[in-house]
Amino acid sequence: MAIFTPRGLKIRLATDLAFTYIARLQPTFTAFQVLKTVEGIELIPSTFAFITGLYLFLNNYSPTDIAIYVGVGAVIGGLITTFGLYVIPFMVRFITGLSYLHGFGIFTIGIIISGLLTIGWKGVVFYFIGRYTASFILFIIDTWQMKMAHKKTGFALTASERNFFNSYRLHASRIGVTTSLELENGELESEKWKLPYMMLEQKWPKVTARFTDN
Repeated sequence: MAIFTPRGLKIRLATDLAFTYIARLQPTFTAFQVLKTVEGIELIPSTFAFITGLYLFLNNYSPTDIAIYVGVGAVIGGLITTFGLYVIPFMVRFITGLSYLHGFGIFTIGIIISGLLTIGWKGVVFYFIGRYTASFILFIIDTWQMKMAHKKTGFALTASERNFFNSYRLHASRIGVTTSLELENGELESEKWKLPYMMLEQKWPKVTARFTDN
């Protein structure tokens, strides 16, 4: 069972469960907005690494420093997503806006060109060393989180599921809706989830066509 974001990020939740949470946000926020925010949250580590890299390139840092600080920046971004520490105002909204450009290689090409023009090929190489080292560290953290969640709930929640719940909480807090993930008696069976689902299916049939509940 899984639903997918507009760009194909897999979220391992049943359709009725995921859209029951989204139904709480109606009519202020749509399913499309919630799912796009998941994509934005997913991009936080990469965005932190990208911005850090640009700053270091423009200020002529050494390749070693570039690897260290880019890695630290990406890990900080990863910890923000893992623990839902969205304390920087408008951060998620800004990065969600950037997510519309993600997937076309724009940021990778941008970091390579800016690095070559400012500090040279070594800086670019060490940028990616730092970035991928951070990815490995974040993979270890995510694996640990999955094991902890499995011990507590019996379900192994990946980063995508956590990001979905954090997306829900962010939208819920903006409109004063409960941020609790506990469902009320009969809430799932009420079929309120069908309205936001049908609205998404009507406007974005290619997205809902990917959904599976088996």
